[in-house]
Amino acid sequence: MKKFKVKTVNKFFSNNSKSWILNGYNDAGYNYPVAAHRLRLIKKIIKNNFSRKKLNILDIGCGGGQVTMELAKLGHNVIGMDQSENMLKIANDYRSKFSKKVKALSSFEKGSVSKHKLKKSEFDLCIAMGVIGYLENDKTIFQLCKKILKPNGVFLVSCRNRLFNMQSISFRTTDEIKKKKSMPLINEIRKLYSDVPLKLSNDIIKNFKHVSKKLNYSRKVKSKEKLSPAHKSLGKENYKPFFEPRQHTPNEIKLNAKKCGFRLKSFHGVHPHLIDPNLNKLLPPQVFNRLSDCLQPLEDHSVSLVLSSVFIGVFRK
Repeated sequence: MKKFKVKTVNKFFSNNSKSWILNGYNDAGYNYPVAAHRLRLIKKIIKNNFSRKKLNILDIGCGGGQVTMELAKLGHNVIGMDQSENMLKIANDYRSKFSKKVKALSSFEKGSVSKHKLKKSEFDLCIAMGVIGYLENDKTIFQLCKKILKPNGVFLVSCRNRLFNMQSISFRTTDEIKKKKSMPLINEIRKLYSDVPLKLSNDIIKNFKHVSKKLNYSRKVKSKEKLSPAHKSLGKENYKPFFEPRQHTPNEIKLNAKKCGFRLKSFHGVHPHLIDPNLNKLLPPQVFNRLSDCLQPLEDHSVSLVLSSVFIGVFRK
């Protein structure tokens, strides 16, 4: 990975703001809408971890505002924070489409992990989706959340799954082998295998039956998380990643969180891969992704951390 530079990160997200949002929520062609599935999981995690119906939430690296506004629609007070002015413009345009009630519960402000105007013990929940891999280290964001979260507050963070390098058969796989770091990854993977409950197995079978009946390869398959009109009108940009973001293993992020005073609540896999990902573009568009989605019942199970390219960690202060 190229040397980390804050200015380079800022420039990248300013120049690629539209494509970043579209790639996250659009399932056209061979694209997988990772951001849409993270949003689905965020809603489920909130429901399972909080009894209160109204929370104070900070969405760090809010991007185009999809997560911020969806949580405001549920009745939460949500602040979306981003360092990119282009992202914030898109987010505010998106916000303008909502009712007065939802707009009153939401706001967007410019800020970053290191430069912000956040108060101590202000939030019940902090969310950082697709952010930590673009930071120089983990410590800064965990320290920020430790400061601004209320006692027993919760931090949701998504990471690119380094364990998946052992499954993807990609340049990342060869890099791990060349650097002689593959065996620690394999050893961590081995500890994640455990019996799958019968109910989850049956749910997977039901998903396969549903896909075989409903998926029509002759037409475009619509995403469950539909793009808003504001996002549909974004258009396209030439998207060129500037470097490979940092990856984490579940054990690594757990240890780093513990050092900053957080305890692990749960892990959840995002974007499971049923078969070799190199087969994706050898099949008709979305066939690979729909087959992989059949494994969603496993997203709360430890084995999902072996099969998924991304994971969400849930940590309590």
